[in-house]
Amino acid sequence: MNASMVHRQLTYRLRRLGWQGISGLFLTLAALAYAITILLPASARTDQLDKQITQASARLKQGELESVTHKPTTPGEQLLAFYEEFPQGASVPDWLGKIYAIAEELQLSLDAGEYSLTRADSGRLDKFRIAFPVKGTYPQLRKFISASLSTAPALALDGIYLKRDNVGEGTVEARIVFLLYLEKGA
Repeated sequence: MNASMVHRQLTYRLRRLGWQGISGLFLTLAALAYAITILLPASARTDQLDKQITQASARLKQGELESVTHKPTTPGEQLLAFYEEFPQGASVPDWLGKIYAIAEELQLSLDAGEYSLTRADSGRLDKFRIAFPVKGTYPQLRKFISASLSTAPALALDGIYLKRDNVGEGTVEARIVFLLYLEKGA
């Protein structure tokens, strides 16, 4: 068979199919392409995850994994577990170091911070207040605040004060106030 004969035969068959048949053929080919490019890799990944789960379950039964932590069940246990998550007072320099590292990474200067500790009369948490005068672009300040809050779970944003001299100026002067909650008396 030569090329012109194949072409005529193909044209004849496509005309016999009509637009409905051609649409069905196209959809069949699209489904086949989807199965090859999407479903087969996803199926392989699912099989791999199933194997990992099976292996982890076997190791757990054999005691190879770390012991499973006891989850508090009573409200009193839950409250104790909640307060145990807060840092000790001795760890304040470590947390400040992390905040300073974030500022340095974002090329912000935290030169003259103000620090004060407020001991709780009632309740179980002391507050360590940290105030920074910062100068930078607005996106830098947002990234700094976001990264600081995500790095230190016991850190809260208490206030932010922004000042810009001119509307067209890219630099913003800010005063950012954080509260670091600490275990009482630690």
